[in-house]
Amino acid sequence: MELALQAETASIPPPGDGADSEGGAALGPQSRETPDHVRTGDERHAGGEGGGERPGRWVFVDFGRSNVYALTNDGDEVLIFNNLMEMAERLKPTVVVLDSLPNKLQNTAAELARTGITFLKLKNLNKLSEERSNNGITKSDYNDVRLLRQLYYRRPDDFQPLCTSPEELTVRALTELWVQIAFMKKASKCARTITNNNHPVIVEINRNLRKGIMKLSREIHEQALKLPLYRASVEVLGLRGPTLAYIVSHDAYSLMTLPRDKLAIRYALTHHHYGRKLRSQLLIMLAKATVMNKHPRYSRVYGHYRSKGKKHWQAILRVARIILRDLRKLAKDLQQAQKADPPA
Repeated sequence: MELALQAETASIPPPGDGADSEGGAALGPQSRETPDHVRTGDERHAGGEGGGERPGRWVFVDFGRSNVYALTNDGDEVLIFNNLMEMAERLKPTVVVLDSLPNKLQNTAAELARTGITFLKLKNLNKLSEERSNNGITKSDYNDVRLLRQLYYRRPDDFQPLCTSPEELTVRALTELWVQIAFMKKASKCARTITNNNHPVIVEINRNLRKGIMKLSREIHEQALKLPLYRASVEVLGLRGPTLAYIVSHDAYSLMTLPRDKLAIRYALTHHHYGRKLRSQLLIMLAKATVMNKHPRYSRVYGHYRSKGKKHWQAILRVARIILRDLRKLAKDLQQAQKADPPA
C-alpha cells in the first residue's frame, strides 16, 4: 500500500526533546501500564503542558478498538483519539510514526500528507513482535505505541516514508481489483477446458470476465498516467499495462532507494524461487508480455540470452531484471529532477 513520486523524499531528522535519553532505555515493569493510566484527548490538550504548539513534534501512533493511540516524542502518557484526523488537529505533528496503516485510513493519511505531515511506516511488522517478546511485554495498544517509539529511536532504518497520494491510492485499488479478476478469469478458463468449452454458465462468466478485465485495464492505464513514474515508463521505456501500474503504485519507494542487487533479491530474480510474491509474479508477467509483443528493446535482450544458450525461463528472468534495472534508473532520475526543481 505506499509511495507517490510527487512527495518529498528528503532525509528525516531524528526527534528532538529527549529522544536520546528516552530511546535507549528498555521498557521496565513500570512501563507496563493499564488503561487506567491512559488519558483521552479530551482530558488534556494535545499540545502538551502550556497548551502551545511545539515545532517539530513527533507522534507515535497505534490503531486499535476503533481508536487512535498516540504518544508524543516528549510525552510520557498515551493519548486516545477517536480518529486520525482528530489526533492531527490536536497534536499538530510534523512526523507521524506507525507500524501499519489500515486501508480505510489511506485517504485520510494522503490528505494529511498534503498539509506537510510526514508519515513513517515500519518496514517489517515482525520487528514490533520481536521487540514485545524481548521486553517481556504483553500485546496491547498502549504498550505497542511505547514499543514503537523505543524501536524507532534505536533502529530508525527499520522505517520508511509512507508518501501516498489520492491518485496513487486509486491506482492501487484498481490494480488490486485487476489481480483478483485476473485470477478469476484464469479459473474460468480452466473450468471451460474441463467442461469441453460448452457449459453455458461458465462460457458466459468467462466472456463477462474478459470484457471486465479489458475495461478495467484501460481505466488503470488512464489513472496511472497521473503517476510520474508510470507516465515516464510509457514515454521512455515503452511499457504500459496493469502489471506495470501495480509495481509502480505499490513499490515506487523501493525503486527509488534500494540498490540494484537488493532490488533483484526483493523481486526474487537472483535464482529460482518457489512461492514467489505477487510483485515478482507480475514483473515476470510483464517481461513475458514484452517478449511476446516483440518489444524493440526487451525482445532483443531475450534473443541475446537465448543465443548464448540460456533456456526460455532463464532468458525471461534476465529480461525481468533488465526491466527492473530500467525502472530503478528512471525512478532515481525523476527523484533527482524533483530535488533540482526550485521550491514553489
